[in-house]
Amino acid sequence: MKALLSTAIYRKITLLEFLDNFSTWCPTKDVTSFLNCSAKTLLSDIDYINEFWGEYVYVEYSKFQGVRLNNLASNKMANVYSTIFQECDEFQFIEKLLHTPNEDADYWINELFMSEASFYRMVNAVEAFLEKRGLVLERGPFRITAPDERWVRFFYQQYYTEAYGINDWPFDIDQRGTFCYVMRASTDFDVSLDDREIQNASFLLMVTLIRMNQGFTLSDQLYQESDDTIDKVIEYSEEIVADLLDGSPYSLPRKWYKEVARTVFHEFYSWDNEQQVIRIHKKVNNFLDKLTRAVEFPLLEEDRNKITQQMMSWYVQYNFYPFKRIILYDKQRKFAHEVHHMYPVFSTLVTLYLEDIDKRNPTLWINVRLYDIMALLMKEWTQLPIQLEKMRKQVSVILVSNLGKKHAEMMRDFLYAQYGDKLKLDVFESTVLFSGPEDFEILNDYDLVISNNPIDSYQKDNCLIVNNFISASDCDTLEDYISQIQQKSSLDFIRDIGYSYLRRAKQIYSYPYMPAQKVSN
Repeated sequence: MKALLSTAIYRKITLLEFLDNFSTWCPTKDVTSFLNCSAKTLLSDIDYINEFWGEYVYVEYSKFQGVRLNNLASNKMANVYSTIFQECDEFQFIEKLLHTPNEDADYWINELFMSEASFYRMVNAVEAFLEKRGLVLERGPFRITAPDERWVRFFYQQYYTEAYGINDWPFDIDQRGTFCYVMRASTDFDVSLDDREIQNASFLLMVTLIRMNQGFTLSDQLYQESDDTIDKVIEYSEEIVADLLDGSPYSLPRKWYKEVARTVFHEFYSWDNEQQVIRIHKKVNNFLDKLTRAVEFPLLEEDRNKITQQMMSWYVQYNFYPFKRIILYDKQRKFAHEVHHMYPVFSTLVTLYLEDIDKRNPTLWINVRLYDIMALLMKEWTQLPIQLEKMRKQVSVILVSNLGKKHAEMMRDFLYAQYGDKLKLDVFESTVLFSGPEDFEILNDYDLVISNNPIDSYQKDNCLIVNNFISASDCDTLEDYISQIQQKSSLDFIRDIGYSYLRRAKQIYSYPYMPAQKVSN
């Protein structure tokens, strides 16, 4: 995934990704052991990150506590990767090739300010990188091609999605006008798109128009086919698209609409036959039916249509482009890991039911699109998080106070106001001053014991000592206790279902670390 990065940059990115998995300090020796580097190198990397990427992420270092990623910046990893796309010669070469194909080596050596030896080392790395994605880097002259031109277009769509994200627009053509056209066209075909999908479709449209103008078109056989309904609808918008390109170096070639139809709206094409469409549609709906039964919560028809539409689109795209999709950074990975952490039973069932869609070859759903599907379900399934929260274990809590029963009741009322039905709250009825070990036996029946003072007769790990008035720090600790108890309950439930369920879920969601010896090498 990061084969094009220098060793130093790769190590710094690995450090950030490692720290991004922790909410607290990580011992320095653990970090250096994982990176297989010295403490001096680690401190140098931290200085570099804070100086050059500090706008997005900030790494804190303490001689005694260790290293941690500032929580306020932990959601900005995508911006760091965008910076790397702009700073890495290999990626800049790939990006510039889209706009300037058919140039020789001398041109690129001068354009990139590189020596001939460095240039060809870079070319060899880029060539191997593209080969894993079904693409060919031609050298005489330099340009990117593929057996199916759409493979190149989908690659560049992913490139721009990762390199520029939702806010930046790297083309001279009007962004708002492009978005409006994509929204209008998708509405004509009853395709529902959110903001990110509109951006992605717009990237794909721009790449298609650019490649067409450079002579990289789809097969001659396609142009000989009669226009279908989608072709005709898109052709009607020729004036709008021509206005978008006005003033740019691009124009609309003959039968341009066929290229747009089969690339931007590819989900209507590339199916093997009608029976395949029916079969996959049925399997996707069976998958959703199983989930609705599992969580005992309805899926609105509008939400079902959106989820089905997107999964069908992913299926047909993989059907004709079965290669690596992610270039450098999967934006949904962190999202899916957090969902798995909060709702392990739900995420495990999602994984298992996805395997049922295609038991012989679950690669698409499990290895390629699992994170996307998890994000899709959480985003599109109305009020699903509310239902999943209701299904989590209600933690039983008993409150003990050496200031008397009324003080314990006050703490109970405070916690109920904060946590509602997430906690089942009881008060220790006896007077603590005159209670003995036999009186405290009742505490063993609860998941958590909260007391304003240590209890001599109860020294177990599930006893949380708090201030007389529960502080913000106490609440943070309590949240950790609640999460751990609910996590344990969920994992116990998965084990009851079957060990293989738990094993597969852990394999899929375990963080994809590289072995330590390979990080610095």
